[in-house]
Amino acid sequence: MIIILNKELLSFLFKSNLPNNQNNIKDASSDSSKNNNYQTSKEESLNSDELAERARKIGESASQQGQRVETITREVPKIGRNEKVEVKNNNTGEIKTIKFKQAEKLLLTGEWSINT
Repeated sequence: MIIILNKELLSFLFKSNLPNNQNNIKDASSDSSKNNNYQTSKEESLNSDELAERARKIGESASQQGQRVETITREVPKIGRNEKVEVKNNNTGEIKTIKFKQAEKLLLTGEWSINT
């Protein structure tokens, strides 16, 4: 059965008029855009010891620079998501005591504000 299938496939391929791409084939050696700027010497690549030494030097120079740590101070203490807060409706004057994560939705509408 495979032999019959192969014969039918080959006869189809020979009888069909497949496009001929012989004109589009180029030889790689005749490529006009040659770049001969390749440097393939072994000296350029560093081994793992040399890479480690370079990384140590960079690390030493980075740690020698005076890094100043600045502490952030807030005027108003940060409110945690699960802390209870009092929110006030600016239109009606209604006051609710709810968790901040639920109050965020109300505050985004603009009708509510945190009651201090």
